[in-house]
Amino acid sequence: MSEAKQTNADAGGVAAPAGRLSLEWLNLEFASICNLRCKWCSLDHDKPKQFMSRELLAKVLDDLINDAGIRLDRIELHNAGETLLHPDLAGMFAEIKARKAALPRINLLTNAGALNAARIDTILGSGAIDDIRFSVDGGTRELFEDLRRPAKWAAIRANIHNFLDANAAAPRRLCTGVICIVDPSRPLTTDWMEPEFRALFARLDDVSLRHPHNWDGSAELGIDDRGYERHAESMLAKKKVCYFLVKDMVVLPNGDATVCCADLNARGVIGNANQSTLRELYFSSRRQQMLRLFEAGRKHEIELCRGCTGYYQ
Repeated sequence: MSEAKQTNADAGGVAAPAGRLSLEWLNLEFASICNLRCKWCSLDHDKPKQFMSRELLAKVLDDLINDAGIRLDRIELHNAGETLLHPDLAGMFAEIKARKAALPRINLLTNAGALNAARIDTILGSGAIDDIRFSVDGGTRELFEDLRRPAKWAAIRANIHNFLDANAAAPRRLCTGVICIVDPSRPLTTDWMEPEFRALFARLDDVSLRHPHNWDGSAELGIDDRGYERHAESMLAKKKVCYFLVKDMVVLPNGDATVCCADLNARGVIGNANQSTLRELYFSSRRQQMLRLFEAGRKHEIELCRGCTGYYQ
């Protein structure tokens, strides 16, 4: 029996305890593929090309709605792949809209490469999305195009401005934001960035500037993340558990569930949402074992986590 099937049996074969779960957000990956080859991303582009079905999305949303012990702050429509590459965005958004009154905030993250006029209309007309954020790294045209290959800054900038123009005129305006990864040698401010970056960011509701990290540590990305490592060491000394492991869960296009949004290549699969409920996945034997090891200060024994700096609060 494969590991995924084993954990499915573990998740679904025993009644999961009742009560409030610690989950605060859920990532739903509509598409396993991405149109960019970013310098600081560990996504394996040889993975199978997969798209989440409407049926799976409906099941996951219904699992969430029907479990009073799952009270999420938000649902994130992204993980490793580019959400806008899904061939039936309108259909997927329709499943969300049909349940919108019972769902938390819905957050869409995109690299904006596929953000054409038709997709802008689909997003704004769906009534499904509350927040949209854009991945725009660098701070200068040269840095952006070096980090987010083969994207061209002029095209991405125009796509985002077009969305913001349409959003401003829409009957239901979405909250907007950007996640901008900048080189560790640069400060987390915008004053050094080129005017076109500052002008674009000024139109957004939220700007999040971050230094790069090593994702799950399974690929060498040439990143200096010693700041993250120092913080992680101090948290681990206090027997702190990674925030992602406690608060997050990811459902991939084929239904596989993993414990962490930094697990871009499905190394931490704990079961499958086609066969198990979200509660059963939460209490799956593999996830519980990972928690016990973290709590015992034995993070190094967890294959997925041993090379990752993690995230702690």
